[in-house]
Amino acid sequence: MNILYNSIYKHDLKKPEKFKSLDQDIECEIAIIGGGFTGLSSAIELAEAGLSVCVFEKEYIGFGASGRNGGHISQGWSTDFSKIKKNINEKFHKMAWDAGIEAVDIVKDRIKKYKINCDLKMGYIYAALHKRHLSELYEMKDEWSNNGYKGLKFLQDTASINDYVKTDRYVGGIFDKGSGHLHPMKYLHGLAEVAKGLGVKIFENTKIIKKEDDKLPILLTDKNKKIKSKKVILCGNAYLEGLVFKPMKDKLAPAVSSVMATEPINNVDIVLKDCAVADCNTALNYYRLDYKNRLIFGGASIYSNITPKDATPMLLRKMTYLFPSLKNIGVEMSWSGKIGITLSRIPHFGKLDSNIYFAQGYSGHGVALTALAGKMIAEDILKTTNRFKVFSSIKHMTFPGGIFRTPVLALGMSWYKFKDWLQI
Repeated sequence: MNILYNSIYKHDLKKPEKFKSLDQDIECEIAIIGGGFTGLSSAIELAEAGLSVCVFEKEYIGFGASGRNGGHISQGWSTDFSKIKKNINEKFHKMAWDAGIEAVDIVKDRIKKYKINCDLKMGYIYAALHKRHLSELYEMKDEWSNNGYKGLKFLQDTASINDYVKTDRYVGGIFDKGSGHLHPMKYLHGLAEVAKGLGVKIFENTKIIKKEDDKLPILLTDKNKKIKSKKVILCGNAYLEGLVFKPMKDKLAPAVSSVMATEPINNVDIVLKDCAVADCNTALNYYRLDYKNRLIFGGASIYSNITPKDATPMLLRKMTYLFPSLKNIGVEMSWSGKIGITLSRIPHFGKLDSNIYFAQGYSGHGVALTALAGKMIAEDILKTTNRFKVFSSIKHMTFPGGIFRTPVLALGMSWYKFKDWLQI
């Protein structure tokens, strides 16, 4: 079964809490637009500090990428750390490295602190499909080791990686004990419950259509309700649509990623030791076994911004290439959704003015990095660190092509996919 705007995760929730829509004018200290990982993480950080916070979601909690992703939580940034270092002052290199590692710790600590039941499992495989991938992973291991990280184990050949994932397609990889996976919708609704318990007011089916000019940010909903606040945080990523501002829009491109859930796999050893797996292709495949032993398999990235009517056949081809024994497995559901990417694959943080913050462009690493973004935004509002300012200073390139930016992006990514296919 294919569901374009849904996911298996939503069906897994027994009694998800529903929040009312905004039906009157409201005032708060912080207005957050977007009820995903970034929005709720920011809300929790600020509410814990005693501020009055409102979250506004135009659909339902989990409608966007936060409720439709693969559930992987990865250490580090969404690009090579060497790219981060080139874009910030040398005196901030250690701070930046530590922040990338901290992202997963924030998720783990919050799950533990608030007892969020979201099927968290630790263990992650970066899988090499050919020698170039293996060489790149060896460089990654050296870089991470040089920065003091001790959680990686290099898997030098097919036999070594078969101790973790049973396929002959990989020539080696890296095992990371500090990364893992979880049920994204359970985690997200856990965050919503935590935020509500801290006094955060959450509104679903509340669409913000514009910002009115005023000394304080005033937002207007499509039902003509006014929201007055001291600060606004834009957390919609690829789903902000009509509310996105030019300094954000020019630096972000939406891509469509698809995921499917198989029927439970009970008689075949595929992924051992509760690991999540991602290969090293530019348009990568990623997967894990969930709490029901279903294979949650993602990939099939599309950069033309066209959502497929049914991604199942494409995902099945990719899955059975790795695991021929699953050729007759049934599929419970497949679904698609948009993610936001930047040209550098570095997340884009910043301010539109002194009162309006934004965070976007996690480029596939949003489950962990959104937690870091929420914490850094809160730190800046509370004036406790300068970390958000440092990362906001990174210069992001504008996507080329103007009105042709989507086809230009699709063409460029086709070249990288071709290189992956050629294994060069």
